[in-house]
Amino acid sequence: MTYLRPTAWLLNSLLALASVACSTKDTPAPEQDQLTKVSYAQTQCADKWGQVRTTQQLETVAAAYLAQQGITLSNPKATAPSAPGLVCHACTCPTGTVLVGEVPASQLAAIQALGFTKL
Repeated sequence: MTYLRPTAWLLNSLLALASVACSTKDTPAPEQDQLTKVSYAQTQCADKWGQVRTTQQLETVAAAYLAQQGITLSNPKATAPSAPGLVCHACTCPTGTVLVGEVPASQLAAIQALGFTKL
């Protein structure tokens, strides 16, 4: 009977250890940064990434420039105006083309400093 007591203690200790070692906590994955929609009105020649002619070039060149600045622009889409607007040839005048995309909320302030606005 005296051999039974240490054996029972050893067996219970091993079972307790096994139950603690095998339990896994369900830790929630860190929340992904929410995406925020932003837009940019293209200018005649005052854009940070230089002058581009087509909406496809604008999407590509702007996204590449922003990537160099550490900003991720997701789903960039540029739309050209359907009808000519006001005639203005100053460098800072808008062309009517608007670039829309999404950025992580953590990068919103940085992209707004480059002239983008939150939608």
